[in-house]
Amino acid sequence: MSTTMNFILRHAAWLCLILISILLLNPIIAEFRTLLLITIFETVALFLSGLAVYTFTKIDFIGEQSYGILGYIFLSVH
Repeated sequence: MSTTMNFILRHAAWLCLILISILLLNPIIAEFRTLLLITIFETVALFLSGLAVYTFTKIDFIGEQSYGILGYIFLSVH
């Protein structure tokens, strides 16, 4: 139960952004559609950076702890 709740809390932010963007995907104003498209792309980028950081921390690639590498992973997605 604890791992399920941790998973939900970890991914709740980008899941909510995706759901809100999908619900509002049919706007009339072009600028609003552009903002929603940017929100969708940033949500996907956040998911990918979270997945990359999770994979990097679970698999020991470099053998030592380096916070700079985690920052570079986040920047590479964006």
